Amino acid sequence: MIRYHVEQFDIDKLSRNNIDRIQIGMIPENSKILEIGCATGYMSEYLTKKMGCQVTGVEVDIQQAEVAREKCHELIIDKIDSIDTQKRLDQLVSEQGKFDVVFMSQVIEHLAYPEEVLSDIHRWIGPEGVLVISTCNIAHWRCRMRLLIGKWDYEEYGVFDRTHLRFFTTRSLKKMLEDRGFKVLEEGYSVEDFCPFRLLFGIKIIAPSVILPCVPFIGMALRKRYIYLFRNIISTQFVYKASLS
Repeated sequence: MIRYHVEQFDIDKLSRNNIDRIQIGMIPENSKILEIGCATGYMSEYLTKKMGCQVTGVEVDIQQAEVAREKCHELIIDKIDSIDTQKRLDQLVSEQGKFDVVFMSQVIEHLAYPEEVLSDIHRWIGPEGVLVISTCNIAHWRCRMRLLIGKWDYEEYGVFDRTHLRFFTTRSLKKMLEDRGFKVLEEGYSVEDFCPFRLLFGIKIIAPSVILPCVPFIGMALRKRYIYLFRNIISTQFVYKASLS
């Protein structure tokens, strides 16, 4: 079964709160990209066809990789923390030059030793290049409520995905990036703030992220400030764009 695939991926059809729309928006057009964990290549295809990028993909799942093969300029079927994969990327960089963007969407939580992979990325990214990296937030208020009642059940998808090996907060990932020689340039958050009506009736009303944009003239600025201040509680997923420090 293919776990991660989107038919006809188009960020213009996604909400402004969607993590894929946020992180794709951080990638410059016409970039040379290394996409780590490209799944079926649905974002690689968008980056190539709509943004003029050249994408080298890395994907460990064979079934997904076979779909991605047609959508990437080059494809490596293996784990990013495999010695063979890293040697192949070193060779590609030696022959074709370094990447403008290393893109890791919801991948780092699947790695046993993410710190080492972040250090390895230094060899593949150009001096003016950026790392665009996203993950889910274990400190979101729903996760806190689960722990408060003593519940930790793994699931097929989401924060408690049974294949996750590591868990991050907005602060802990930022610190890890800084400790591994990166400087965060830009941040983005997909949010679900606390809303009693959502909990009781499944209706998202009387939530600050919904109300604030309605304030004349300054609504969007207020929403952005609110999200930043409470990001470690209300963000379900987040993304950082970082350069080599």
